[in-house]
Amino acid sequence: MAHAASVNPVATTLMIGAVRKGLPTGKLTQMEQLLAVDRPLLLRILGVSERTIQRKHVLSERLSPAASDRLSRIDRIYTLAVEVFGDGQKAAQWLKRPSRALANELPLNLLDTDAGTQQVERELRQIQYGFVY
Repeated sequence: MAHAASVNPVATTLMIGAVRKGLPTGKLTQMEQLLAVDRPLLLRILGVSERTIQRKHVLSERLSPAASDRLSRIDRIYTLAVEVFGDGQKAAQWLKRPSRALANELPLNLLDTDAGTQQVERELRQIQYGFVY
């Protein structure tokens, strides 16, 4: 996925277009591998059924704009976590571990909503800059 989109305005514009068009279903598999999570967990966050993904894959269809937006949101937070922790594996582990600062929720589970994503991003920024609230 376009990790540089958060920094580069051109990349951001391209990502917006890709999300509106719908990301390829293969991006879901890539994220599943990056995070080392089970597909059902990722599909629940995206709000998509396994059957829908299977059909889209067979027909070479793209994810819906809504599911693409959630997937790009997960990618953005994963990229930030890699930046904070310095390693993809550590970032993925943090996203899958309950956080006291997030009411003992898994950060990954909060990425299904914009408000939850903002909470996770705020927590990562606090870790990054050493703030404790």
